[in-house]
Amino acid sequence: MTQIFAAPGRYIQGYKELDRLALHVAWFGRRLMVITTQGRLDSLKPTLESSFASTRTALHYGIFSGEVTRQEIQRLAVLMQGLECDGVIGIGGGKVLDAAKALANQARVPLCIVPTVVSNDAPTSSLSVLYTEAGAFDDVLFFQRSPDVVVVDTWIIAQAPVRLLVAGMGDALSTYFEARTCVEGYRDNFLGNAGGGMKEGGGGAKATLTSMAIAELCYRVLLEDGVQAKRAAEQRCVTKAFNRVVEANALMSGIGFESNGVATAHAVYCGFSELGLRATMYHGEYVAFGTLVMLVLEGKTSGELDAVLRFCLSIGLPVTFGDLGLADITAQELDAVARTAADPNQTSNVEPFAVTVDEMRAALIAASDLGELYKYGGALR
Repeated sequence: MTQIFAAPGRYIQGYKELDRLALHVAWFGRRLMVITTQGRLDSLKPTLESSFASTRTALHYGIFSGEVTRQEIQRLAVLMQGLECDGVIGIGGGKVLDAAKALANQARVPLCIVPTVVSNDAPTSSLSVLYTEAGAFDDVLFFQRSPDVVVVDTWIIAQAPVRLLVAGMGDALSTYFEARTCVEGYRDNFLGNAGGGMKEGGGGAKATLTSMAIAELCYRVLLEDGVQAKRAAEQRCVTKAFNRVVEANALMSGIGFESNGVATAHAVYCGFSELGLRATMYHGEYVAFGTLVMLVLEGKTSGELDAVLRFCLSIGLPVTFGDLGLADITAQELDAVARTAADPNQTSNVEPFAVTVDEMRAALIAASDLGELYKYGGALR
């Protein structure tokens, strides 16, 4: 049995850490390509230029177009090659970071990731999601190396909308439960098959004790510090609890999902994506509800469901169809969600039983009903 654990070469988190970015990437080379949006560059360029002022490193800027397409990556690659850059720094949200990862891996140069939000656990991972020019899903690129450096500036994170921090907690909430399902079933993580992701058959890799322990710690931090962190974010304050939740969202959940695997919670997210323009929530918000669906589907205890429901309500994560903007969800829409979430090619296939569309539909309805129970003062215990 092959076990593989992945993590960034360096994970650096701190208040105003962007001021010290030059120190963290000093070994990258003398010409670095910064991938970011125009708006983000306008706000952060003075800090970047100040950080590198006393070095011999030149910064060049590639303005991200807004979508991670094959054409966009090629455009940035041509720009980078013309400037003879030695490394890549990605600064921004998930799509900017995915573009930076793809660019650095294509060029085979060092990569630094600087997330400006922690709304999901993508910053530390060794994969990028590609889209078509029309904005539809295209493919997932799996890389054989993680980012060399991840720099998380907690001051920048604290300036972001609070809902994004909460959405990140929703994504991180699933980490332990999906890891447990994968590990108990001896399922593959994302790191086998020569970087090809979670696939059946030969060449897969299993989780380590370390990655499972990190997933458990991630859940514990959310329960203990989630409410405090949200309240601190509402005041744009960087507190110890805020710091711990940022680490849980970005590092613990990132390692936890990639090195353990994902399961039904993420399949439910994919199911809701089938609703097109009706799917208006953030990734982590769907995944949080998907975690409830997964626990119902697996027949977990009332005590476990109680803890997750209370946590979600305490920080404002969705627990009902209504919370997802789908109070009027139709039978046809529910069937579409259930069919996709239960598809044999979806990550619900890691469950220790074959998931049928009827079972998935029932779990979706039951999870929303439990959410209604808790929202109106009821409880399982």
